Amino acid sequence: MTLLQKTMRLLRQRIEAVPGSYYAHRHPGPVARKVISALSPLIVHLTPNDKWSLGAHLPYWLAALDVPAIKPLPEPKRVFMFCAYRIQFTLDFTVAILLAWRGHTVTIGYLPKLQSPIKSPLIDDPSAKPYLAAVLAQVESWSRGRIRCVDLSDFPVAKHDVDAKALREQVLSDIIMCTRRETIDRDDPEVATAWDYYESQARQSHALAMSYLTRHKSDYDLVLLANGTTFEPAQFCQSARRLGIPVNTFEKFDFKQIRVMNHGDHFLAFDDLDAVWQARKELGYMDDPFYSFAVESALGLLDERRRASTAHWGLALQKSPNQPMQDTLRTAGVDDGRRFVLVCTNVPYDAGYAILLGLFPSMRAWLLATVQYLLDETDIHVVVRAHPGEAAHYGGKERSEDILAGVLGHERLTVISGQETANTYNLIEKCHFGVVFSSTTGVEMAMLGKTALVGATVYYGRRGFTVDSDYQEAYFNQLSRLAGLEDAPLLGRDESGQAALFHFIFHRVMLWPYPYDKPSGVRARPPQDLLSSADIGRYISFIDALCCERDEWVTRLGEFLTPDGSNHIPVPPNGSPTSI
Repeated sequence: MTLLQKTMRLLRQRIEAVPGSYYAHRHPGPVARKVISALSPLIVHLTPNDKWSLGAHLPYWLAALDVPAIKPLPEPKRVFMFCAYRIQFTLDFTVAILLAWRGHTVTIGYLPKLQSPIKSPLIDDPSAKPYLAAVLAQVESWSRGRIRCVDLSDFPVAKHDVDAKALREQVLSDIIMCTRRETIDRDDPEVATAWDYYESQARQSHALAMSYLTRHKSDYDLVLLANGTTFEPAQFCQSARRLGIPVNTFEKFDFKQIRVMNHGDHFLAFDDLDAVWQARKELGYMDDPFYSFAVESALGLLDERRRASTAHWGLALQKSPNQPMQDTLRTAGVDDGRRFVLVCTNVPYDAGYAILLGLFPSMRAWLLATVQYLLDETDIHVVVRAHPGEAAHYGGKERSEDILAGVLGHERLTVISGQETANTYNLIEKCHFGVVFSSTTGVEMAMLGKTALVGATVYYGRRGFTVDSDYQEAYFNQLSRLAGLEDAPLLGRDESGQAALFHFIFHRVMLWPYPYDKPSGVRARPPQDLLSSADIGRYISFIDALCCERDEWVTRLGEFLTPDGSNHIPVPPNGSPTSI
C-alpha cells in the first residue's frame, strides 16, 4: 500500500461516521463536508463512495462537460432519470454526464437512500437527506445547467389508482430478491415483515411516480432508468408507460464493461431483441459471410463457457472445464449408456420475475412437477443439473436438492448440486434431450443440435429452435413425447444455426460497449479522461441509441446495427468467417 493510499484510508476512516466502516450508516454533516471539499484534490483519487465522497467527486467529474463535443450531435432530449441506493448515484451520474456531453439536458430525480434495497438496515439514516441535498444542489451550477437534481421525497403525492395484480407481482419479485428464495410463506415472521415493507414501498413509490410524472409530463421527452424491473425504478417504469411517456432502460448483463438496453419497457422485456430478431434478414445477418461468421463466433463463446474462460464473460461458472466425459457421466449415474433427460435449473431467486411465469407459478413448482412427471409417467433416467450459481455467495437460500428432497433416492434420478464438479456441456452432448426453465443452457443446447423443452416464457423461446408450450397440459404432453422417442430428437442444421445466430445477436449485437461497471472503474478513468480519449467513439452509438424513442429506434436499426456500419458488432475480417 502506497503512502497516498494509507493517507487516504486514514482520511476516510476519520470522515466516515463510524471509523473503519465502509458501510457506515451516517453521512457527512456540514463540517465534514467542508473538510471533504478542502481535501477534494486528494479524495478524487480514491474509489468513489456515494455515502460520503460525492461532494469531492461530482465537481471533478462534471468538468468533463468542458471537453469539446464530437459532431454530429443527436436531436437534444429532455431526459428524466430516477436514482436511489448505494453505488447507483456514481453510476447514474456517469450516464448523465455522457448524455449531457451529447447535448441532452438531464434531470436526476432521486430518493435520499444510500443503503442497499435488500440488506439490513433497509431504512436509511436521516443524515442521508441533508447530505445529498447539500451536495446535489450544486450539480446544476457545476454542470452549467445541463444536469439538475430533484429530491423526490419532498414532492407532494396525490392518490392514484393501483393495478392490484401488477402491484402484487412486483412486491413478490422484490421479496424474492430480498429473501433470495422462491418459497414465500406469509406466516413466516421474516417474510411478513418484508412483505409489509415492500408493499408499503411499492404503493408509495407508485403514487410518487404517478404524481411527479403526471405533473411534469410535458417537461420530459424521455424517462431513462437503470434496470426498471425491481423496487422503486419498476414503479417509475410502469408509470411512464401508463402515462405515455417514452421510457428506456439499461442494465449490466453477462459480459464485462457492457450494457444491454431496451426501448419502451424494463430491460427483461427484451423488446429491442425482438425487433432485431424480426429484422435479421433486412439487417443482413442471414447473408454470408456474416451469417457463417456469427454462427462460428457464437460457438466460440459457448466454448469459452465450457472452458470457464473469462475472456468475454464476466463470471466463470463452469468449475470443471477439463473433466473427461466418462467422469461426468459417472457423476450423473449414466456411465452405462442409458438414455437420460437433462434438467437444468436457474438460480431460484433469479427466476422469480413475473415475466417468466407463463406456465408455472415459480421455478420451484416447475422443477418439482417436471421431475415428478418424468419419474411417474416415463421410463427415462432424469439428471438434474443445479445451476452452479446456487453454490455461490449470491446464490440464494434454496437448493435444487432441497426442493427435490421428497424424490431423492429414486433409482432413475440423479441430482447434481451446484457445488459438484460435473461439466454441464458434457451432459448436454450426451443427453437424450434437455429441459430448462430460464437457463441460458436452453439456447446452448439448441446450438449443439439438442432439443430443448422450455418451461418459462424465456427470451429465447418461440424463435423456432426450442420446444415451447402455451399451457401446462401441452408442456407435459411434449415431455412425454420426447421421453418416449427411442432415438434422440436432434435439431437440423438450419435450426441449430438459427439458435447460434440468436446467441450471437443477444451476446454480441445487443450488448453495447460501456466504460464503467463499478465505482473503481470511474476512479481509474474519470469522465474527463474518457471523453478526451481516442476510443470515446466506441461508446457514442450506445449513448445516442439510449435516447431514441421506441419508434425512432426501430426505424433506425439499420443505422445502428448493420454488420458493416456498427462500431461494436464484430465482422468477418477480409470478408471471411473467423472465430472471435
